Amino acid sequence: MDSEQETQATAVTEGEQPSNVSESSAEIAPDYNDLTVSKLKELLKELSLPLSGKKSDLIERLQASKEKVDEGNGDGEDETEDETKEPLISFDKLDGLSRSELKDLRKEYHKKAEELRVKRDELNLKSQSHAAERNDLNLKAKEHMDNVHVHRDRRNGLNIEVGEIRDERREITNQANTLKDDFLKLKRQRFSGRNLPPVSRLRKQIQELELKQMTTPLTTDKERALVDEISSLQNKIKQHDELIETDTEVLDARDTFRESENKRRELGKKMQKSRQEAQTAHHTMKDSLRLNRQTRRKADAAQKQFVKAKEKADEVHNEYIEYLRGMQEIDRMTASQGRSGSSADQRANAASAEELFTKFLSGEKLSTEQLMIIQKAGML
Repeated sequence: MDSEQETQATAVTEGEQPSNVSESSAEIAPDYNDLTVSKLKELLKELSLPLSGKKSDLIERLQASKEKVDEGNGDGEDETEDETKEPLISFDKLDGLSRSELKDLRKEYHKKAEELRVKRDELNLKSQSHAAERNDLNLKAKEHMDNVHVHRDRRNGLNIEVGEIRDERREITNQANTLKDDFLKLKRQRFSGRNLPPVSRLRKQIQELELKQMTTPLTTDKERALVDEISSLQNKIKQHDELIETDTEVLDARDTFRESENKRRELGKKMQKSRQEAQTAHHTMKDSLRLNRQTRRKADAAQKQFVKAKEKADEVHNEYIEYLRGMQEIDRMTASQGRSGSSADQRANAASAEELFTKFLSGEKLSTEQLMIIQKAGML
């Protein structure tokens, strides 16, 4: 047998591991990103799909719908391919061929076998490339899902923290209101008849005048009068504070109230900060989840390409093996014919011997070689 014949080898197998799908199906249409929101909604409306959500939600909805259609088309194609194929080589047809015809046929088989071997190897390389891409995508999808868990845990922890701060702030607010009432009651008792308006009212009036000064066009005289009025209100607050400082008990009540009020404000800021961080963690979690879904879809698409290339490589490999077997059979027949001649040669020799034997019986003179042919055929 010639050296070109190969030992039968199965096509390279790659572990057909599943893509561990935890989300929706494959992402097929990246061109959706180039469309406007209004155009995306038009496409969704044609498909009788919901129109709500951000642009990324609309794209995801269209991609999921497109993949369902592609899967349906793929299933139909698989059904049409389920047909019984005839063998490439019929060994029965080899019988009756001469030695030269068998050698020519073997060269043809060898050429086809080499073409199939090259094609099979290319398909195996392609399947390996798809498998590597699938594995990389699965790894990235896992990283995105790990991020989902991290940010989800952080969001949940921050939400618990917000609840705890809210409860504490509620208690401090009640305490501050009580201290405020005690302070105002004590102040009224000690300083009744002084005709000093509440500090809160004075501060509010100052804020209104300052806003008017910044937003309203004023003449020089009116602006000077406004400044004098603000200064007068500030002096009243100063008198108010100086009066309170003359009574130690009232002063302590005010400071205790202010301390409680400051703590309430700090808790409010802290709660707001934790709430914003929880919201940020939630959005980051959603982004990671979206990336996980998109990556899973790409991994599914790579898995389908891997299976398709692998099945085609196996099909080509089986054809390649058939031609190898045909070459083996031709070699066997050629070796056998080398010993006894082909059946066609044997039939031709028999016919020649019968013709010579007829001539011999009719009395024609035959050569020694012709007589040997008759004798070898067992007629003499």
